[in-house]
Amino acid sequence: MDPSLHPLFRPIQMNGTDRKTYYIEQIPSVSLMAHVACYWESGSIPHEGERDQDTISVPARVLPDGCTDMLITYDSVRSVHSYAYCGNYSHPFALPEPSDVIPSADYTFGVRFFPGGAYVFHGLPLEGFTDMRIPLEECWPLRLNELQERIAGTKTFEERVQVMNAYLIPLSVQTSTYENNLMKNALHRIFIDGGRMSVSELAMREVVSERQLNRKFAEWIGISPKRFSEVVRFHRVLGSIHQGHTADGAALALNHGFFDQAHLIRQFRKFYGETPLTAAKEHQQRLSDLYNNSVVSSDILRS
Repeated sequence: MDPSLHPLFRPIQMNGTDRKTYYIEQIPSVSLMAHVACYWESGSIPHEGERDQDTISVPARVLPDGCTDMLITYDSVRSVHSYAYCGNYSHPFALPEPSDVIPSADYTFGVRFFPGGAYVFHGLPLEGFTDMRIPLEECWPLRLNELQERIAGTKTFEERVQVMNAYLIPLSVQTSTYENNLMKNALHRIFIDGGRMSVSELAMREVVSERQLNRKFAEWIGISPKRFSEVVRFHRVLGSIHQGHTADGAALALNHGFFDQAHLIRQFRKFYGETPLTAAKEHQQRLSDLYNNSVVSSDILRS
């Protein structure tokens, strides 16, 4: 892949605004930026008293974004880390509200791989992980014991980032130059066109058959080029809403190449779970909550 693709696709995750939790991100080492979107961590913050019922006003949503994640979850009661790998999610889902009884020392540390990025590390077809969360040792055994030992000795997010940089840099597997260039070029075309290019046109421009293009997307990203393009277009629409351009369905449909407003709403619901108007209202409320509670934004690689 190519780190120059990152500015072209910055998907958004709708993390909640509960002041009793934190969410932070950091970019990886320069040598990993072609494959890793960011490192992130979430957890609870020590607090006293009863939960303020007005604290959470926007549901935390996990939205399909074409990325996959390595997750390391720490259970402070048992003093153990659990390791998992999550493939692409094809549908959105809401996260449960944080519990008051979760110990403040618990956290989840994640490696978010840019679309196609994880494939260069484990070399396994990504389609086998779609909508799945599996133990890391079942798909990623490479030097896992070494990683577990080093993570166990970390105390801070910054230390975990350093450990993960050192772990991932030597791991990338050899991929063919042709395949890498094909995927890089295909992603570039999809990003530049905002997900509106048809699969037939994409295949024609890359001088490959649609069947071959579908096969490579299944291997490298885990979903078809059509589905991935829909995800990219959805995030363009969501980005327009968040940037305050417009929440008008007709204008959004026109600007992003949908047949009509009904087509836009159907596609948006598929990946958000609600209408663009609801997304706009939730974003405004989220901004208010962020201002009032001083919670960190969760946009990937925010600038």
